Amino acid sequence: MTNMSFLRHHSLVFELIKREFSRKYRGSLVGITWSVIQPLVLLMVYTVAFGVILKARWGFSGSTREYALILFIGLIVLNTFSEVLNRSPTLITENQNFVKKVVFPLELLPVVMVITALLHALIGIAIWFAGYLLVVGVPQGTALMFPLIIVCFVPVLFGVGWLLSSVGVVFKDSSQLAGILSHALLFLTPIFYSLEAAPPHLQKILLFNPLTFVIEQLRLVLIFGQLPSINGLLIYFSFACVFAVVSLKIFQRLRASFADML
Repeated sequence: MTNMSFLRHHSLVFELIKREFSRKYRGSLVGITWSVIQPLVLLMVYTVAFGVILKARWGFSGSTREYALILFIGLIVLNTFSEVLNRSPTLITENQNFVKKVVFPLELLPVVMVITALLHALIGIAIWFAGYLLVVGVPQGTALMFPLIIVCFVPVLFGVGWLLSSVGVVFKDSSQLAGILSHALLFLTPIFYSLEAAPPHLQKILLFNPLTFVIEQLRLVLIFGQLPSINGLLIYFSFACVFAVVSLKIFQRLRASFADML
């Protein structure tokens, strides 16, 4: 149903995406250029802070030269997820004018939000490639496989968007809980440290984090020049799709009560 809605309303989706970007950067001096400046400044800060000042190493035997680039990959994934996580609970309440319109496909609002977050992620990845060229050199051929990993991650974002945007109408405190979870994920996700550096019993717990697998696979193809786990990606994508479908069903079930609760 959503695929049909997307195809039927593709021009509407495009206009809503443009509206999202204009809303975020409205009134700023350089406008949408901030979407490039922000990740670029972050990459420079992480390079100086961790690579030059702290001389941090990756894992148990890594060098400091690539630490900022490895760290940045994790932050791109986390920031993308957090953008969807934090926006979702208030997405419907912020667009009450669409709720009153019976013919408007409300399930597209989370889709637009996810696509916008993914566009920010792609800008961040482009900045990462530029930084890698300057610091290390030409990335290895496996780096071309990063879109495959992003595609497997997309259903997770759709599922979070549909689930929390619908639940957020019913339970107003969900936005507060989402904020707490977003901060907790910064430390419960192997971003500043490698998965192998965590104690063995904690590694198993960290693997239940849906961000862990995506970050680890991106680092394999972008940094370490290794192929991703195809079987792992297939399993992850399958579970992600099930989660997305269930979330959409919940969204559709609760949609009828949106107008009464707003």
